[in-house]
Amino acid sequence: MSTNDFSKLISRKQKELEQLQNRTLPIKIGAIAKAHFQNNFRLGGFVDNGLHAWKPSKRLSYNGKSTKVDRNNKTLLSSRNHLFSSIEYTYQPGLVIIKNEVPYAAVHNYGFKAGRGKGFQMPKRQFIGPSAELNQKVEQKIYEEVNNIMKH
Repeated sequence: MSTNDFSKLISRKQKELEQLQNRTLPIKIGAIAKAHFQNNFRLGGFVDNGLHAWKPSKRLSYNGKSTKVDRNNKTLLSSRNHLFSSIEYTYQPGLVIIKNEVPYAAVHNYGFKAGRGKGFQMPKRQFIGPSAELNQKVEQKIYEEVNNIMKH
């Protein structure tokens, strides 16, 4: 391979890596993160160095009684799955933003006071946030994508 051919190859790989960083990876990582956070709902807890199970909602164990609808749904899940389905991601070059714009999402995620009477504190049921397992998935995807470019 001549110096000129090598220079062209390096230039082409650089362009491919820039495209990967600015567009391809943000889209793929956003999809991975969204799926990871939605899986927290299925598991009934937040996955970060293992599963941190949520405190069950009272509607599932109120005086030992629950409605049929409640028995069919886990904590934070309902027939509408509004919190679950409202997890979104947006991206910019080299950046992914995961969000849930449902007004009560932060109340559940962080355990804030909720408008359910004097002094009611919603238990923290985190479903979005930093996660070691998610970081591993992201690192693996980056490694795969960069290797794919460098091998071909």
